[in-house]
Amino acid sequence: MTRIKRELENWYTKNARKLPWRDTLNHYYIWISEVILQQTRVEQGLPFYYNFITNFPTIESLAQAPEDEVLKTWQGLGYYSRARNMIKAAQTICELHGGKLPADYEKLLSIPGIGKYTAAAVGSFAFGISKPAIDGNVRRVASRWFGMQEPIGTPSSDAQIEILLTEIINHFSPALFNQAMMELGATVCKPRNPLCEACPLQGECVAYSQNLQSVLPNKAQKKKPKTIHMAYLYLNCGDKTWIEKRNYLGTWKGLYEFPNIILEEHRDDHNPFEDWFIETGKATIINNFNFKHQLTHQTIFARLWQISTAESNIVKEKLDTRLKIDADQLQEYPIHRLMQKFTGAIKSEEFNDD
Repeated sequence: MTRIKRELENWYTKNARKLPWRDTLNHYYIWISEVILQQTRVEQGLPFYYNFITNFPTIESLAQAPEDEVLKTWQGLGYYSRARNMIKAAQTICELHGGKLPADYEKLLSIPGIGKYTAAAVGSFAFGISKPAIDGNVRRVASRWFGMQEPIGTPSSDAQIEILLTEIINHFSPALFNQAMMELGATVCKPRNPLCEACPLQGECVAYSQNLQSVLPNKAQKKKPKTIHMAYLYLNCGDKTWIEKRNYLGTWKGLYEFPNIILEEHRDDHNPFEDWFIETGKATIINNFNFKHQLTHQTIFARLWQISTAESNIVKEKLDTRLKIDADQLQEYPIHRLMQKFTGAIKSEEFNDD
């Protein structure tokens, strides 16, 4: 154990990337960085981290911020439930913990949106809590290190990894051990073509000794994404258009988008919005665009219909729950990636028309 500790510490000291959240004990900044990095690469997440702590420099400022403002700051990172959960967590921290993250693992776990990984990471980095933080990088390192055959990411394999790493972390500085394991997975023990010759755990690694690096970790078979067909409507009424806020549970809850309907199937020859207009002949189809958008659990085939008509020609009931805005105001609202594709296509067509 002494040798592993020494080699892992030496490797991390020499090779760790300089990252802003590693040079602070500010528990709020550490928490924000960990939430951002859960589904985001460091290189992509860095500018979002700086922007987020600039706009919301304290837990209190995040707790008091309007959801739209937080989601707009988060726009581009995806997995927007992370941002919504942070607002709820910040409010709970202010209500129950005086605006400070508690220096206790179980209390961290009790905060909405903070799971086992985040509680362990923040707990070890900010407060020295001796708890292994198990993310995707750590799962991969542990699977190869110990030669684990069970697919990673399951509750039982995570429990097994936690037992193995808890014994080891107790001999380390918890922050150093967790940071080193994450860094090792991110920069050396990569999913493909791991840099085994540079790994401080090489002498202990079962996968290396048995040439199983391309086999481990085993991964559970993913479910095939569900296919969804959707039609979106971009209405041009002079300089006005309509958007709506997703208020139901799902990937894009709280974000804004054009009015839309789910279709049973995709049809090129049918305008699904015909009954939105009093006189169809007075509604001019300017463009329609087809998009394929891939989410983790969904494949969305979307068609955007750009239609121009007078406001008096729109069936009122179709728009009475939507928000009427100036068309050039759309950029002020938090929108999802598919909407960004829509607006990019629209601007491209407008530019070409010029």
